[in-house]
Amino acid sequence: MKPDTPNAPDNKTDGRPEQDDGMSFFAKHKSFLLSGGAHLLLVLSLLLSFEFSSKPVDLATGNKDTQAPNIIAATFIDSNVLQQNKLEKQQAEAAAKRKRNQVAENKRKNEKRKQAERDKAKRLKVAQDKKRKEEQVRKENALKEKARLTAEKNKQDKAEKERQDKLAKERAQQDNAMQKQLQGEQAERNERRQRQILSELQIATGKIKARIEQNLITTGSVAGKSCRLQVRIASNGLVLDAVGKGDDSLCLTLRSAALRAGTLPMPADKDVNAKLRDVTLVWVNE
Repeated sequence: MKPDTPNAPDNKTDGRPEQDDGMSFFAKHKSFLLSGGAHLLLVLSLLLSFEFSSKPVDLATGNKDTQAPNIIAATFIDSNVLQQNKLEKQQAEAAAKRKRNQVAENKRKNEKRKQAERDKAKRLKVAQDKKRKEEQVRKENALKEKARLTAEKNKQDKAEKERQDKLAKERAQQDNAMQKQLQGEQAERNERRQRQILSELQIATGKIKARIEQNLITTGSVAGKSCRLQVRIASNGLVLDAVGKGDDSLCLTLRSAALRAGTLPMPADKDVNAKLRDVTLVWVNE
């Protein structure tokens, strides 16, 4: 360090010449300074790469020699080795980055796959719910339609039954009316028939009594005498038997006259003929 000399003459009035000299010096020695700095960095790197060992190794055996004096082992690192290490480091970092990217990509794909599966499951569930609802609606509509058809059929069956019942009732009424009409007509015919038979019986009975009386032989007075003569006659008029009830002499005379007649006049009408086959003839003499 130089002592201050305030009284020294100052050849630089404003300091500019000194600054210009410094800059000129740097400019002149720039390449030298840069080369020296590079060598200094190289030396520092060599110093930092020294490997210190307190126990040297026996070259023959490969074991550490505990008796040998401590020495300093220095390893020189070539710039190519540094470059190789740097490259390997970069490659390792790139590989790690690729691995991280691959893991992230796999994770993204896995998440995308899971999301797709969730979306698919969701769509499937929506489709199943829709199908289930449609099926439920279809079943409900089918039940409603079945109930409607059943109600319609019941209504038709009821209407048909009412119609059939009405027809049956009308037929029954018609049958009853017809039956009553037939019965009335039959009763009227029967009545006319009975009147006809009664009339023919009276006529046939009169003829039979007249035929018996034609064969009657009286030996005494029959005044005040009566007899009820029951005569059985065949369909052809043949007298089968005669039994009298009343005055014995008159009844005997009438019986003899009936048997003597042999054949009595019988009507052709079967009903009248049947009624005369067992007929009771009455004679009352006053």
